[in-house]
Amino acid sequence: MKPELFLLLDYLDQNPIVEELGIITNGLSIDKKIVERFSTFSKLKKVKISLDGSDADTNDSIRQKGTFDKVLQSLALINKEKRFEIILMFTAMKRNYKDFPSFIRLCQDLGMNGLILERFIPLGKGKGIMGEVLEKDQWRELMETLLEFFSSEIEERELLPYQALQMIFTGDEAELLGAPCIVGRDGICVMPEGTVFPCRRFPVSIGDLLKISLKEIWEKSEILEQLRRKENLKGRCGRCEMKDCRGCRSLALSLKGDYLEDDPHCWYDSTT
Repeated sequence: MKPELFLLLDYLDQNPIVEELGIITNGLSIDKKIVERFSTFSKLKKVKISLDGSDADTNDSIRQKGTFDKVLQSLALINKEKRFEIILMFTAMKRNYKDFPSFIRLCQDLGMNGLILERFIPLGKGKGIMGEVLEKDQWRELMETLLEFFSSEIEERELLPYQALQMIFTGDEAELLGAPCIVGRDGICVMPEGTVFPCRRFPVSIGDLLKISLKEIWEKSEILEQLRRKENLKGRCGRCEMKDCRGCRSLALSLKGDYLEDDPHCWYDSTT
């Protein structure tokens, strides 16, 4: 919908530093013309589309009526090009988390390359449905669902550091990848007006690109430096023996009002 998108894609596609591009969309504005324009960017390899249910009733109760069918139409248009890796993104909340096993089957039936599982973090309008945030045991139940799918080849504890998980479907087999917290490590979010956030679900400004370079923000931000040190975390996260895990800072900020607080969804007790 934003015309600058294609100017940005063109710039990044020609930039030798950039190796690969991906785009996240709700799929509602995709038509044949858009897909054809996407195909002109050689480095644009992945298209990720949000879908929050395995059927129209589940998805459209979260999104809006008609969204499920429109997304399926968009998927067909993208898939027809035979050059994009298509991944569906499932945001888990109380209203849909029980539907996740059916969602996995839908992705396989549609021939998707994979899916991404994330938690609902209430931001913006999402704050109006705070009651949809998963309980700790419900998030753990989703992790158990993944373990069952992979025949318990992975230990439950191994999933704790990950804020999102991706299933990759390759033939008859599937691979599970985890995404740990990127804050201060290997990711950052730049908003359209130049404001920089630690991540896209962490709406705390750490600088303005119209006034300071991204390199300087990355290297000198006091917030990022604070978050890079596990000993600054509070509660169970600060005491936890898992050195490579910092929990979800965005979830702590959203639910507890303090990005240094412990992860509300972590069930691990290092004392046992």
